[in-house]
Amino acid sequence: MYLEAVTVKAQKRSQKAHDVPASIAALDDVQLKDMDIKDTDDLALHVPNLEFSNFGSRRHGFMFLRGIKSLPAGEPGTGYFVDGINFSKSYMFNFPLFEVEQVEVMKGPQGTLYGRNTMGGVINVYTKKPGNEVESTLGAEIGNLHSKEFRASWSGPVVEDKLFLGVYGLGAFKDGYMVNDTPTDGDDGRHQDGKSGRLKLRYLPTDDLDMTLSFDVQNHDDGAYSMRRTERNSFVESGRYEADDPYHYSHDYEGSQKNDCWGLALNSEYQTGFGKLHSITGYRHFDSNEKIDADFTPSDIMRKNYNLKDRDFSQEFRFVSPEDNGPLNWLAGGHFFLLNSNTEITNLYGADHRAAGSNMKFKTDKDNTGAALFGQGTYSFRDDFDITVGLRYEYEYASADSYKGQTPAGGSEATLVDRSASNSFSKFLPKFALAYRLTDKHTLYGTVSRAHRAGGFNDATAPADHQAYSEEDSWLYEVGFKSVFWDDRLNFNVSGFYTSIEDEQLPLFEADSMQGYIANAGRSHRMGVEVDSQVVVMEGLNLSGTFTWMEAEFDNYSPSEGESYKGNRVFGVPDYTYTVATDYRRNIIGDWGFFGRAELVGIGSRYFDDANTVKEDPYELVNLKVGVEGEHLDVYLWSKNLLDREFVIMENVTAGIAEDGAPRTFGISIDYRF
Repeated sequence: MYLEAVTVKAQKRSQKAHDVPASIAALDDVQLKDMDIKDTDDLALHVPNLEFSNFGSRRHGFMFLRGIKSLPAGEPGTGYFVDGINFSKSYMFNFPLFEVEQVEVMKGPQGTLYGRNTMGGVINVYTKKPGNEVESTLGAEIGNLHSKEFRASWSGPVVEDKLFLGVYGLGAFKDGYMVNDTPTDGDDGRHQDGKSGRLKLRYLPTDDLDMTLSFDVQNHDDGAYSMRRTERNSFVESGRYEADDPYHYSHDYEGSQKNDCWGLALNSEYQTGFGKLHSITGYRHFDSNEKIDADFTPSDIMRKNYNLKDRDFSQEFRFVSPEDNGPLNWLAGGHFFLLNSNTEITNLYGADHRAAGSNMKFKTDKDNTGAALFGQGTYSFRDDFDITVGLRYEYEYASADSYKGQTPAGGSEATLVDRSASNSFSKFLPKFALAYRLTDKHTLYGTVSRAHRAGGFNDATAPADHQAYSEEDSWLYEVGFKSVFWDDRLNFNVSGFYTSIEDEQLPLFEADSMQGYIANAGRSHRMGVEVDSQVVVMEGLNLSGTFTWMEAEFDNYSPSEGESYKGNRVFGVPDYTYTVATDYRRNIIGDWGFFGRAELVGIGSRYFDDANTVKEDPYELVNLKVGVEGEHLDVYLWSKNLLDREFVIMENVTAGIAEDGAPRTFGISIDYRF
């Protein structure tokens, strides 16, 4: 009756989480199932200081980790890795978490080991590897909103001890919960139609070499931009239309969003007498097609077609010292990447627009090429004091070609903008950390580290004076205490941090083109406290809780002459979050047992604009799951947002459009293991 020690690979080597001088949350496959975590949206509810939502569509994923934004219009602020492969944009982050071995969230800048775009931290997803043991499952889930989910997996040996195969599949379908009050063809907003699959081939040619080839594919055909008008919408302010009620919208055209993405990864580990050599090769292919009612009214004013294609290649080599290397543990490596992104946006002006029958087209082709060298070492003095030093050097070359063309009704296309731009960036990203073990159960640590977010180029929808945006730099200062008490039945972790940010990248919005772009602010900071704890009350009964407090403010930001946002809170960041949960698992009879989990999630107040004019009040969500578990069969009843709490995911204050969070959902889940 005790808490088991958790092993993590967040610092690119296997360590006990208790020994990592950083705030880290790790959830294994059992916890992911118990918490009913199926995607990044669910994960965010269970990790302190992590928020995620798909605002408008799956492509429009917003992530905040320790108040650092990841926005689809620009570079992410958090690194997202699946089996060591970087997902380069936040619109790729909502990865379906099925047949996952462990998820690790390492908070704070991680530039030394992970490089660009890891200012908020890093999320590592490790999917299950096939082995000698045959494992196969079938699962199904049925719930309200006509939701259905089907999942299946098989893994086992093709040649015992040498060659192994794993095959995993998932399908998830659901009606929308946003109701269109204007009759149209199509399903209600926020409906879901998604299919995912993964194939893994693992080969052990010798005792020292382990190679895994992975292929994954996703296809999603979901509702898009079922936004309701708020009192800040220009049509509402002019009196032409009224604001929509919560969970209702009124569009003359039902939008859609289709994603097709797939990826290949080759992970190789070779054990030598001097350490372990890792090679990680990855390719990601992402296609997205959106059709949007861009005026968000019952009138035929403007529709938008948004086509996006991404092609990403990455290669990393690293050499890691042996686990029994004495007082010095080290790793060193190199990283290379090629990123290509093409967007084509067409604004189609309808019968109710003054330029009916015309269109405006925007095209952007972006290329990024980069390389890095990195190393990190930890030296242990005596048995109770560790010092860690790391350094990374990065170089990146970025270029963009932008085009803007206009076609009048019945006429031919005329070029308005045709420009090219390029730039290069280079950075040194150091890290220093100290850890002092008061006892083998209590550790104090302190960390100082640097990270940066890459600069880039806006497309031709942005104003002329915002063709490019600069890099964003940050320094982290963190202290923490990790502890285990009561015969390993209680753990308690607390950390305090301060992150200073220069040239913060901000999302702005161009109302004429109904398109976002990126600009730089001056200085800002994030300061906060994180607490998490878990206790085994008695055999089978666990209590857990987390709490975070966050101050995310501008220190120097003037959006226009004579206007200052100094002291304003950064949009989208709640001032506090907390979770309180209880898990109970016990045997009933024979091989059958009972499981129950109840949790309360609290989200503090936050602003939806940097001017701090639109504020969302605090809210709480209650989730419940109960069921019976057998040797082969598990059956659960579950509900999310049990009390049907109304809340707003996000509002685009400039456009005056908002989307509501999911109402109460409930259902039954069945899993069978062969």
